[in-house]
Amino acid sequence: MHTLLALLILKYTQACTNILVSGGAAADGHSHISYNADDADLYGALSHWPAAEHVNGSMREIYSWDLGIFLGDIPQPPYTFNVMGNANDQGLVIGETTHGGLESLSNLGKTWLNGTVIDYGQLIWVTLQRARTAREAITTMTDLANTYGYASSMEGFSIADANEVWYMELIGKGSFEKGVVWVALKVPDGYISAHANQARITTFQPCDPKDCMAAPDVVSFAIKHGFYRGALNDLTFSFSDVYDPVTFEG
Repeated sequence: MHTLLALLILKYTQACTNILVSGGAAADGHSHISYNADDADLYGALSHWPAAEHVNGSMREIYSWDLGIFLGDIPQPPYTFNVMGNANDQGLVIGETTHGGLESLSNLGKTWLNGTVIDYGQLIWVTLQRARTAREAITTMTDLANTYGYASSMEGFSIADANEVWYMELIGKGSFEKGVVWVALKVPDGYISAHANQARITTFQPCDPKDCMAAPDVVSFAIKHGFYRGALNDLTFSFSDVYDPVTFEG
């Protein structure tokens, strides 16, 4: 019985961990991220997209990182950066851990037929091909998800460049609407942070642009669909408690 229980727990446990280190907290003064994905299928895997120029009308095919299914395609920009693994030639790095979040907002397994084209893995790689800085990456990721539809459940993303480290939590809108709700917070210089498969951004209002970015409807969407009963400007609104409440599974 104990062996069976252990196997069941292992089967349904997410197992990714990120550690985010700001420049002021690093011995060498450089910001960095560690990204661990405990999945034997990923051992030795390293993706590479060479830098390239694209003619007008070129399309990029999108395949689900986890499921391997074709999700759709999106237009290419005129130029894309060299991407190796989870970093590009501009010094931008993006990692993740899967949170899950509210099941009613998950788009996992959906494709272009459902209006969702980009899953969390391709969201990372497409962004690395297009963005130079952490702030630019946040804008690119949310624009892509809102424009082409997000085909995953809630994710936590670690995003760093040479000067700043940010942490973003993002979840789709399920069958209610197209797009995503999200919050991103800058890790203060001199500090470290970490996340492992559970949302952790609680209160963030008022959202000061110098260290906070958020979807304009992050609160109103929750109120509109009955996930939150407070006021629009309620300073106690907690992103993680609303969109990824703690359960026995994490």
